Amino acid sequence: MSKSPKVDVIVDLQFGSTGKGAIAGYLADKNFYDVVISANMPNAGHTFIDRDGHKMVHKVLPSGVTKSHPVTLLVAPGAVFSIDRLYDELDSLLDMGYNEVSVGIHEHASVLLDGDIASERSPALGYSNIGSTQQGSAEAMMNKLRRSLHYKVLATHYKEYIESKDRIKVFSHNKYINTLYQAKSILAEGAQGYSLGLNAGFWPYCTSRDCTPARVLADMLIPISWVREVIGTCRTYPIRVGGTSGPGYRDQNELTWDQVGVAPEMTTVTNRERRVFSFSHRQIWEAILICQPTEIFVNFCNYMEGKPNEFHKIVDRIDEYARMHTERGYSRYFGWGPTIRDIIDAGPKIAIELRSPLDNSSIA
Repeated sequence: MSKSPKVDVIVDLQFGSTGKGAIAGYLADKNFYDVVISANMPNAGHTFIDRDGHKMVHKVLPSGVTKSHPVTLLVAPGAVFSIDRLYDELDSLLDMGYNEVSVGIHEHASVLLDGDIASERSPALGYSNIGSTQQGSAEAMMNKLRRSLHYKVLATHYKEYIESKDRIKVFSHNKYINTLYQAKSILAEGAQGYSLGLNAGFWPYCTSRDCTPARVLADMLIPISWVREVIGTCRTYPIRVGGTSGPGYRDQNELTWDQVGVAPEMTTVTNRERRVFSFSHRQIWEAILICQPTEIFVNFCNYMEGKPNEFHKIVDRIDEYARMHTERGYSRYFGWGPTIRDIIDAGPKIAIELRSPLDNSSIA
């Protein structure tokens, strides 16, 4: 079996909601992966609208599905998932004609319990003060970390119930590893965004784990040497969830949706109105440094219509930072709307000259 690189990893370079579901669906439609894997938690939803206009919103399953050939959807050991939500997402896929999918759940993935959600919504814990979605993700993780045998928190404890649904299997650790090893190509989908990481500088206004390629791979048990491409995703106007979700970077301003010129966006999980910010050079500089993307997806380009100079400045700076921090990173994919048809592949760039010197003040 070849050990050459075969894994493409998707990571978010901002605060999340950059369109990871959209680019995952686009890449799956283009590259014919035979295994697509996620380590999602219920605090994030990923949206993909396919070529037929079918909309899927996934909190459990990866978004990189295709109708063109059989694909195994893996839920990694680092995931937290709701069994009922898993069933709903699979039923929705089958209803939309994705009849070539099967699902494998690692036996040590965490099952979301009602008590996890209730704990996070307790006023005593104060999750509401930091803009948490309060979906139970952190509590579910902590129950697994306690390693107490009386906590029935893993997929293996619910194997019979989970497998009562056709096309879903709970994989033993060995079967999971063998599935990864035997795969010819794999799409690994990260969740949330770099700046929301536990150690990315915004604690406590953050999620319960880091959001880097290294963490994504660790949660999925994928060797680093298998990585072929790291696709970093970003958007022209970064967002944070509504409420007390914390500050932005020093070089960005919080805006109104009227200033952006589009209707307010609502969060996928909580249906709160998102907060919107100006583009931060410091954010993207740091995220590219830490995440080392080889290809970058710039989304919500349609929000920059009528602002060509501002748009080109953003793309130029992204490419400058990519050349500064990576061996071959560059802006390759551009999103101009919500569907797979709105994504443009600019193709590999062999050589790009710097258009202007870096202004160090922009990343201070």
